[in-house]
Amino acid sequence: MVHDLTIRNAIEGDEDDIYNIHTEAIKKKCSSHYGTEDVDVWVARQNKAKYLPSIAAREIVVAEKLGKVVGFGHLLDCKESDGKTMQIRGLFVDPDCGVKGVGSALMKEMEKRARDCSANCLIVQSALNAVEFYRKCGFITLELSTFQLSEQWYLQCYNMIKKL
Repeated sequence: MVHDLTIRNAIEGDEDDIYNIHTEAIKKKCSSHYGTEDVDVWVARQNKAKYLPSIAAREIVVAEKLGKVVGFGHLLDCKESDGKTMQIRGLFVDPDCGVKGVGSALMKEMEKRARDCSANCLIVQSALNAVEFYRKCGFITLELSTFQLSEQWYLQCYNMIKKL
């Protein structure tokens, strides 16, 4: 249940929780669709400081349950020639929080923020394990693609889109 769930802008000091949620979700959820080496490289490229510029730019929202951060979403502005498109850079929920509906609540907030910015479209490069979640949120699959983790390392993902 999502009772007592608060969605708010991330603030400096949330980077530890965001990092922990991000890395634990990759290890515990993404590992169902990616190999051990992929997961290890993905986790290794995360660091707490990388979230600070996005927090300062108010691009990251967090879901909080009883004062504990249990998920986060990262929404970027990326203008396209055919209108305004925004990109979801990530949406991760603490795999051990035991609260249903956190991801959906974060998605609703990011959709609201996108509409408030006059966006007509949301795009995401979905991890293979998250495709069904995005479909349930109204996204359609465009194509199989890759996400570059490092100079030599790529992960398969799906480019997805949702009209707002």
